[in-house]
Amino acid sequence: MSDAAGFFLSRQPIVAGERRLIGWQLVFGSASGETLSSNAERSEPYLEALLEFGGSARWDSLLCGARAVLAVDRRILFSEVLECMPRNRLLLGLAPLDEVDANLSNRLHDLNSRRGTRLLFLDYHRRDKREQLLDLADAVQIDAFGLDAETQGLLVRRAQRRKLQILASSIQRDVDFVRFREAGFDMLHGQSYSDPSKSDETRATADGRVLIQLLVEARGELEIEKVTKQFDAHESLKEGLLRLVNSLELARAQKIESVGQALVMIGAKGLSRWLNLLLFQIGSRHGTRGPLFRVAASRARLMELAVVGSGTEDPAIKQKAETAFLVGILSLVHVLLGVDRKAAITGLTLPPEMTAALSGYEGQLGRLLRLSECLDAGEFPEVVEIAAELGLAPATLWVHQSEAYDWVMRMI
Repeated sequence: MSDAAGFFLSRQPIVAGERRLIGWQLVFGSASGETLSSNAERSEPYLEALLEFGGSARWDSLLCGARAVLAVDRRILFSEVLECMPRNRLLLGLAPLDEVDANLSNRLHDLNSRRGTRLLFLDYHRRDKREQLLDLADAVQIDAFGLDAETQGLLVRRAQRRKLQILASSIQRDVDFVRFREAGFDMLHGQSYSDPSKSDETRATADGRVLIQLLVEARGELEIEKVTKQFDAHESLKEGLLRLVNSLELARAQKIESVGQALVMIGAKGLSRWLNLLLFQIGSRHGTRGPLFRVAASRARLMELAVVGSGTEDPAIKQKAETAFLVGILSLVHVLLGVDRKAAITGLTLPPEMTAALSGYEGQLGRLLRLSECLDAGEFPEVVEIAAELGLAPATLWVHQSEAYDWVMRMI
């Protein structure tokens, strides 16, 4: 793949009403920043990106046990691209159709029998011709914002009678998450996971509050002895730390069996990294089952890898990469605190470059953070702009994303 070619991938969470992650909407951008579409008139670049993606994706870590939602049209369905995608893990987003002809029906039934693909009816509406394919469908997507309440309610009840799950797309605020969940929507897609909830649903647990207090009291200097006492006094924190360090590269040839042993191996300088990871893993109410941990950890690792590049032996670069990791993790800690990001970092003593990155996207770390956020949100024009600024080709960024997903998968 040349630097001028390639694609950008946005992996966007789909969350159940209880805030458990159940799937990922896969959205693709071109190297020039265009959001690629399965629209019949524009689907050739989309197909090319899917072929490139399908040949390089590591599906286990990309999906982490969830399903993928992938928009398709006839060109995609009758191509070979779905043959290189995982069995029983794809929900194919099918746009409204004027008719369901025999060729299309036969192809969809064939894909279902051989590959286990299921259907999601996008923009579900009354007298929907796609209902001829109900035996292949698991879900429908109903316009969450463009329909009046009466029409929306009729469609929700119609889908419920047909025992179909109901997806609301582009839910960016927590208040909308709660509103549509109460209106009968089973699956919610969007960035609402990064919006602090006014309820306790997204706040830190008791264990999380202990970890946050440790980080605040440390004022930049974490003492191993003090941390050890805190962990020994909280069995769930102790178990969580040991599980975390044994799941990653720290364990190496031997199992780590005590908090003291774990903290000695981590060392005082690296302790903040692991406490922040643990904060999202067991200090959030939904832990590894929710989107917040997956997004925070993969964002942090992506930022770290983007800094390291090929300079892993340079101490200065390694330190910069560690700082990038912490910026990525801390970029979502405000959700656990129920405040905005600037308020969340007020109590922490951070180096000026970290504060500047988190509060105003300033400096290299700030630009990396903004790049990661734009990838998560599918804001591809800004992704292209910042990636060029930082010298990151689409192919390089995709390699870093894949490695970040692999790394997170080992913790789940």
